[in-house]
Amino acid sequence: MELIALAQGVDLGQLRPVSGGDVGAEMGTGRGKAIVSLHAEDTFRVRICLHGAFAWSEGWTNDLVAAVGVADLWCRGGRLRELHDRFPFMSWDELAQAFEDGDPVATKWRQLLFSDWHLRDRPPLEAAHVHPDLRVFYPDISMGSLMLSRKPFDLESGLVKIMPLSEEHYRVTMWPAAFRRDVTSLNEALDVAVACFRSLSDS
Repeated sequence: MELIALAQGVDLGQLRPVSGGDVGAEMGTGRGKAIVSLHAEDTFRVRICLHGAFAWSEGWTNDLVAAVGVADLWCRGGRLRELHDRFPFMSWDELAQAFEDGDPVATKWRQLLFSDWHLRDRPPLEAAHVHPDLRVFYPDISMGSLMLSRKPFDLESGLVKIMPLSEEHYRVTMWPAAFRRDVTSLNEALDVAVACFRSLSDS
């Protein structure tokens, strides 16, 4: 990759090796990182990652020159649609576009509310969504628990978790504060969640 970048006059910055199940190289940028890895024989997987494993855009190609071109375009500030237009093998989804547009909250709510994967999680999800003080936060579901965050993928900014314990029993926890409260109704859990976020706003 370094030789190809050099031949093309491309500055990919400092390349870092990636090992384990994803052998390749990654380039850190102010917009996450670009990762190029050997996916199969003569096939490269290219990912643009915002936080951790969340991929803004992803694709597979047998052309390493094109893979380097993706990384270069992204490092130079390319947008998702531009990335796909230049390199059609790179795909992205509605949530990634919403992140790029600066407002992923509504899109994430819609995806969760209409997902068949989360039918069992629907009651707290729907209740939180109709609550005017809670639907402004970024939602996610993990292990059956509803998580609401002030800033996606950033625990330190403030995250509240509503965990079902049994029918009509819930546990509400908050980060970064070491807070936990068990309640006996969903409405009470929502009220506690609102109070948690208000306490973070005052801190």
